[in-house]
Amino acid sequence: MFTDSEATPARVEMLLELVRSMRDSKLDSSTIRQLLQPEGLPARTSKSDQAGRAITAARELDLIVDQAGGTIHANPARDNRSARAAVVEAVDDKVLRDDKIEPWFALFYAFLLGRDESAAAGNEAGEQWEARFQRELFGAAKQPNRFNDSKYRGFRRWFRYCGLGWHDGEDCFHPNPYERVARQLPAIFSQEHDLPIDSFMQRLSERCPELDGGDLFLRANPNWNRSARTISLGLSHALVDLHLDGVLVLNCPLDGDGWSIAKAAPPRDGNRLKADLVSSVAYAPTRGARSNG
Repeated sequence: MFTDSEATPARVEMLLELVRSMRDSKLDSSTIRQLLQPEGLPARTSKSDQAGRAITAARELDLIVDQAGGTIHANPARDNRSARAAVVEAVDDKVLRDDKIEPWFALFYAFLLGRDESAAAGNEAGEQWEARFQRELFGAAKQPNRFNDSKYRGFRRWFRYCGLGWHDGEDCFHPNPYERVARQLPAIFSQEHDLPIDSFMQRLSERCPELDGGDLFLRANPNWNRSARTISLGLSHALVDLHLDGVLVLNCPLDGDGWSIAKAAPPRDGNRLKADLVSSVAYAPTRGARSNG
């Protein structure tokens, strides 16, 4: 797992920028370590390996590829976007849609989201969530490389980076997958402009299995009831925010019978947001989604 190591988002981005800028050079892991973590850095010891951790993370995310002779190149499949966009896209593909690399990352996010709770900073909070996650999902069954407080600390950092929520003034993480949803909207709507809410929620859960109704969400929240048609607090906030920013249009008529976003206490605008139940969702791709970065 890389999200609980010294492979911070900034270090992985820096590594990718370095590899891209030296695409015409014979760059190997030893050279990368010398460039990113040279001798003489303050507090550097023989055990310091931040550069090595970043290399491992970039490999797992398929951001870099190893060539014959030990040279390293950037994956050309992700070269047409910024380093940050490439890292986020890789997390979408390799970590949030699949739990092989990081078995607990998306599952814990779904666990947090489904309980409408936030994740505070500090060791005590990490230990409490470690105990709850184990108890509520696995009981006494032992898990390999189980979720723990060190993973919890790393997850909070990467959650924000990937647009899964935000940190308040007390460093408490609040789930709000605004950017995550925004990135998937072109695929969700495809050639369509307006979707009934049931179709939208189904497609969203397929593209984002950690969100309401997705496979990972259901694993983390086995008692979730689809027939209740109630959207989680975090996802409700994301949808309302996307509506307020003009990226989506939530159609909430007075006589609607759709999915509830009441947990987000949506404002009434007298136009589309007339109630708490969403009947349909329209996509307005000409407006840009904001960034939580």
